[in-house]
Amino acid sequence: MNINGFDFPEELLYYPEEHVWIKVEGDVITVGITSLGQYMAGKIFEVSTKNVGEKVNSRTILFTLESAKWVGKFRLPIEGEVIEVNETVIKNPTLLNEKPYEAWIVKVKGKYDEKKFKKISEVASQFEADIKRIVR
Repeated sequence: MNINGFDFPEELLYYPEEHVWIKVEGDVITVGITSLGQYMAGKIFEVSTKNVGEKVNSRTILFTLESAKWVGKFRLPIEGEVIEVNETVIKNPTLLNEKPYEAWIVKVKGKYDEKKFKKISEVASQFEADIKRIVR
């Protein structure tokens, strides 16, 4: 779905409070930032994550993004163990700006809060309101 120039693939789930997407394959949860999230952050120049093997829950900072104007610490309603970190994104963080849906950040084996992650059809109006508020 395209909302005012920002893409939101329909096969993903979204956590609109943090402008994060997840792709669920069995018990593996791939996590990334939305096209609107990367726009709001500006040019991302640093990404740090939990390490492979570390346990995470909703109180854990799963990853941090840093741009010239902002540092974002992401706690998500996900519980499990980090099984993979996208080293390509760690080495080249601007991939999150260039291809936010290809440039995933981490993969977690575990579970997510199904009440908090939504289909794009459920959060399109919230994203649209955010876009109107942010984009000039």
